[in-house]
Amino acid sequence: MVGGFLRDLLLGSPGKDYDLALPKEASFSIEIISEAFGLRFFRVGKEEKNTITYRTLQEGQSIDIAFFQGETIEEDLTRRDFTINAMAFSLRDETFHSVEGSLEDLDKKLIRMVSPNSITLDPLRMLRAIRYCCTLKGFTFDAKLLEEISSKKEQITVIPGERIKTELDQILLSPNAFTGIQSLYESSLLLTLFPEFKSLESLGQGEYHHLNVLPHILLVLGKLSWALEWVASHGTKIYFVEEDWLVLSYAALFHDLGKQDTYSEDEKGRVHFYLHETHSCRRAKEIMERLRFSNQLKRRILHLVGHHMRILNLPDGTGDAALKRLVNQMGEDTPLLVLHTFADKEASRGLLSLQFDEVVENHSLQILGFFREKGIVHPPSLVDGHDVMALGYPPGPQVGRILDAIRQKQLEGEIKNREEALRMLEEEFGMGGET
Repeated sequence: MVGGFLRDLLLGSPGKDYDLALPKEASFSIEIISEAFGLRFFRVGKEEKNTITYRTLQEGQSIDIAFFQGETIEEDLTRRDFTINAMAFSLRDETFHSVEGSLEDLDKKLIRMVSPNSITLDPLRMLRAIRYCCTLKGFTFDAKLLEEISSKKEQITVIPGERIKTELDQILLSPNAFTGIQSLYESSLLLTLFPEFKSLESLGQGEYHHLNVLPHILLVLGKLSWALEWVASHGTKIYFVEEDWLVLSYAALFHDLGKQDTYSEDEKGRVHFYLHETHSCRRAKEIMERLRFSNQLKRRILHLVGHHMRILNLPDGTGDAALKRLVNQMGEDTPLLVLHTFADKEASRGLLSLQFDEVVENHSLQILGFFREKGIVHPPSLVDGHDVMALGYPPGPQVGRILDAIRQKQLEGEIKNREEALRMLEEEFGMGGET
């Protein structure tokens, strides 16, 4: 048994993911283990890079079996990433193996490279080191590790996008995500991974913000947990799965990317970023395609980025009908929009932003109230495409637009049942569009 499971066991918090290592000549053991325990392993990794791992997933647990990197377990451990992971326990003869300083570093909560070649062997270890600082309570970096990351940061660009995303996901899902993103920025890894952020460092935002764009973006990420607590303190609990939090976090990271494309000043010297949401979506899409985001995650993040100004732009006194329309358009991502709005507002704190606090808060709480009402996010369909085409319309986009118009009247309370919907359909869209 090797690596993370042993580390966590010695820290007093054993996980459910087991890592095992075997000598190459013992490869036949995998089939024996599979038959003995009724496990089904699948292969991951690449043969030519000697990174083949046999993996099985069972009821929230995983078991990975890999072969020694080298001839012996001692040689294998010298090729691992950090000393706190370079330890092994033999299940056969109950002997413990580790590199020099491994247990001492675990006691000191220090993340230190096993060898000077650790980063060169796998540049992804730079991100992994930051992830460990976010997930292992109280751990800090060894000074030489920070120097190594700083000097070799460009090597991260050769890592496949999906591997980078996996590490970023774990950082954003950790209890200390803000610390992780700050570490990425301070080590220059963030700007190396996302050169799109470079011009945002020095881009000012006028009196609505007290920070330049990039520091503001990082602070929005840091305020997401605060926003969740604020909403809970006002009587609303929001429940998440991991994907929801990733959507919210990545949207926060990408939401102001387009400000570099839309900066302008009016005749009074006031700064504006008109329609920056559209440009933010374009740049965010390019990044997500580079890192191989799933289509669903990409769609949800772009939806949130594209609408992130909606609540902030609502004037005082906005009526229920408009708020219900917003909830219907945002759908299941409505709570994410509210949290993003609170985090964005709190991270602004410019002189002119303070006056809108009460307006934004009231609208947000109303929106969450409407979100909980049955029938607003997914209102029952009172009419369908067949009803529209019965009036003489051919199949096509116009049918969808008419159904949307009827649905909006339904949300606004103008129609409440199928009979009223059919009557409005006939009165407003009868004769196949001739009236």
